[in-house]
Amino acid sequence: MMRLRLLTLALGITTATGVAASPDVAISPRHALEEGWHWYKDPADIDDDDDALPAMQAPAPQPVPLSASEQKALLQKATQEALDNAILYPSPENYRRYAVMKEYWVNQATGFTQSGKKALLQFPELNYNLVRSHYNGTSAAQQSMTKEKETLAVSHVAERYGVMFFYRGGNAVDSLMAGVIKTYCEERGISVTGVSVDGKLSEQLTSSFVDNGQAEAMNVKFFPATFLVDPKTRQWQPLAWGFMAHDDLDRQVVNVLTDFKPDY
Repeated sequence: MMRLRLLTLALGITTATGVAASPDVAISPRHALEEGWHWYKDPADIDDDDDALPAMQAPAPQPVPLSASEQKALLQKATQEALDNAILYPSPENYRRYAVMKEYWVNQATGFTQSGKKALLQFPELNYNLVRSHYNGTSAAQQSMTKEKETLAVSHVAERYGVMFFYRGGNAVDSLMAGVIKTYCEERGISVTGVSVDGKLSEQLTSSFVDNGQAEAMNVKFFPATFLVDPKTRQWQPLAWGFMAHDDLDRQVVNVLTDFKPDY
């Protein structure tokens, strides 16, 4: 019935005006709003698809942000590409592209350096200058402190340990080291015993004896060799292999007693 009424009305309008009916003329895009309550559709005439909700579109996936390492790798690749392009195809524009990239890295490096200086003020525990100053004016004081530490360590060695020196009496370098060991131990009050592995005794080490299995028992295969020996526990510890001066022996004593704990 509704469709019949609409058709009759449309024909009447066409007859009255003398103009052919046309959907483009009779129905505008705002047809329902303009006609108001006078125009309505019978529920039977409504297509079910008109009530369907618009399909929800899934949001576009967000790009995963690059890590700092990934960004750096891409920038380095772009810089290298700009350099290679400027070399293979020389032109002012190609060089300009490379120069811009190079200037970027210079600025970043400068910023990194300056931020490091600022960090040392905000986080003094990172400042190495507090541990070991790099200024020449403090070198004498630092050397004095180091020497005090070495003297304390050597005095501990003199109280608890003795030195056993393995040498070859017929070797010139071993003989020189025998003289160093003799003077070193006398100055620091450390008892010393020499062990000749070739049967020739050193004239400088009067307390020497010929090896009678000691070198093998202590696994001494390289000479000259200097060992710290605890006579109470009968334990030993290598102190030095080869030739070594007095100051180096002092530092080595500190390293051995502190189990080579870094001093920096």
